Amino acid sequence: MNFTLFKVDKPKRLKKLDSNKASFFKRHEDVELFHFNEIELNMFHIVYHLKDEYLVGTKRVGNQMHLPFTQFVNCFFFLDSNYFLIEEVLKEYQSDVINHIQKKTNVTIERQILENDKLLEIQTNLNGFIKKVEYKDEDDDDYYLDAVSSEKLRELADDYTLDRLTMLIENQFLSVYHNGKISVDNSSENYLIKFTRDIINAITHNN
Repeated sequence: MNFTLFKVDKPKRLKKLDSNKASFFKRHEDVELFHFNEIELNMFHIVYHLKDEYLVGTKRVGNQMHLPFTQFVNCFFFLDSNYFLIEEVLKEYQSDVINHIQKKTNVTIERQILENDKLLEIQTNLNGFIKKVEYKDEDDDDYYLDAVSSEKLRELADDYTLDRLTMLIENQFLSVYHNGKISVDNSSENYLIKFTRDIINAITHNN
């Protein structure tokens, strides 16, 4: 599953979202909170339900059919951290969810960039085997290396911009990107709960 890392300025206000869950007695909107649950102390899982339509037609005739469908977007937030994870789907869906949350709770949510020092902290704190590192020079030329040691990674970080770091952690591959994307090759609920807590702890460990 893929997530994007954001920061929220007042995470405790997000608890107000619990009162916004969809109800049969409310008028249904295009963006609605479908699920809200505290899964561990100070760690919350929320799911948004977005209504959309497939438009089917031809170039000459135009749109002839509207096929409604539903998109669900998973999010995690933490009362003891300002970090906020949103499942990476279409950027338009992420924007809809962010705008809805900001409007309902009066918070500010901003996408985060993971600079070299933060990527190094994540690797150190998770103690992952570095399967692959992708990096760029000052001219934006791309390079990569496989099976990199922690020492070599730090040498690269001195001279290049780390773009993607793929690690093996407890038999699962985790990729973290300069642009704030976080990807894990597992979508089971129990694993994702542990994964999200571990990655947030790794990011905030030295804050």
